[in-house]
Amino acid sequence: MRRLLLSSLFVCFTFPQAMAAQLHMYAGAGLRPPIEKVIEKFEKETGNTVTVEYGGSGQILTRFELTQQGDLFFPGSEDYVEKLQAKSLATDAYPIVRHIPVVAVRKDKSQGIATIEDLAKSNLRLGMGDPKAIALGRSGELLLDASGYGDQLRDKVIVRAATIKHLSMYLLNGEVDAAIIGCADAMKNQDKLLVLPSPEGSPEEIATIAVLSTSAAPKEAKLLAEYFAAPEGIKAFTDYGFLPVTTKK
Repeated sequence: MRRLLLSSLFVCFTFPQAMAAQLHMYAGAGLRPPIEKVIEKFEKETGNTVTVEYGGSGQILTRFELTQQGDLFFPGSEDYVEKLQAKSLATDAYPIVRHIPVVAVRKDKSQGIATIEDLAKSNLRLGMGDPKAIALGRSGELLLDASGYGDQLRDKVIVRAATIKHLSMYLLNGEVDAAIIGCADAMKNQDKLLVLPSPEGSPEEIATIAVLSTSAAPKEAKLLAEYFAAPEGIKAFTDYGFLPVTTKK
């Protein structure tokens, strides 16, 4: 009888854990703070666990294509999700927030710099993201072209970072004087950074989460994607300076 009782208790306490899913998500490094906030809530309320593999959007796309394993993909641009959909590697997709590149200058280096034209004519050092590795690296190149000073500004580039997080650190540590980073990162550090007016025609990315067709737990993966797309999930991003999706591109 005692053995039967202990066996029953064992089943009662271990069954929910055995049924919990262990999800693997690929995500852009620049989205990390709000992602961790939403996942904390998801894990607490559902009992499922999530492992997140961060990197530049191009980097995580390469990693997934090599392994063909994982449950969710959350890059800084919808373009990467569309590439997966074209190969039938993504099922459901949810646009979450706008991910906008801006030109930020260190305030201690900003004397006489009020526009991108001023920056182009200065001797300041510029940092950018690697266009092959991260979404804002590619859209940063488009922003330079839209400014009309693309060639002059590219001559000032001394580093191309693999993630926006690294590029922001280079800027804040003074290893570069100006950089094209995400609007959210610039707003978070507005006491140290001056954001220059963006030229007409500047690009915008839309951070989009997708459920991967390789998911071993598609029901739970879709539930996590819906956590991000819910109003409270969107708020986790806008609290960090990201802008809501207002109209379809």
